[in-house]
Amino acid sequence: MSYLITLDLWGTIIGEKDYSSVSPKRSIKKCELIFDYLKDFSNTITLNDVIEALDFTVNKISLYSRFFCDKLFFDWVLIFIRRLDHNLYKKLTKAQIIYIGDLIDKAFLEFPPIIFDGSLKLVEFCKKNQIKIGIISNTGFNSPKVYRNWLVNENFYYDEIVLSNELGIAKPDKKIFHYTLDKLGISPMNSIHFGDNPVADIMGANSVGISSVLISKNGEKNSIDSKNFMTIDNINESVKVMKKWLDLF
Repeated sequence: MSYLITLDLWGTIIGEKDYSSVSPKRSIKKCELIFDYLKDFSNTITLNDVIEALDFTVNKISLYSRFFCDKLFFDWVLIFIRRLDHNLYKKLTKAQIIYIGDLIDKAFLEFPPIIFDGSLKLVEFCKKNQIKIGIISNTGFNSPKVYRNWLVNENFYYDEIVLSNELGIAKPDKKIFHYTLDKLGISPMNSIHFGDNPVADIMGANSVGISSVLISKNGEKNSIDSKNFMTIDNINESVKVMKKWLDLF
């Protein structure tokens, strides 16, 4: 019998030391890199304009996820550019717009998140027990490419990664969970999902029959769905949970 564990990214297996997904250093670096690049195209744009446009775009992405949807990363870059200067995107080639996305990735890699303690131990446990590993994540304003490259460089193994700004679908939409299950060929009854969002992760996974584990971030979050398998403080407790879950079969 085959089993599957799916993992959220931000706040579950990666993030900042305070368990958040927000890094002021990473955000300002994105703005500085973009501002330096766009100075050649406009002499009216200020760094504060870039900061405002970035904040606007990040908030829009968050708002979209509340309605179970997302846009492709390239489209979010376009929205960012239009917010910054409505006419600027007309001056830029597609390659130049893609390059702005690359600058966003560069800032991510310069100030990356950390992998939380326990995440790699969980991966090793799954590999040892032949449990497939999937990542299902709403992405924020970072490209799918940068997540893949960074996780490879960090030796974080997975069988499949499914990202909202690659599909245009966000958790808790059932489609993103079904898509992952279909890609890996595993039944929802043989799958378990770990995440820190009571709606996107817990209700989303439960809605398709996947067992769910809430990462409470040391008691800061509570499950709003009694169907979740367990609530734990952080991913460091995940191997114990997996052993209990496997005992059910």
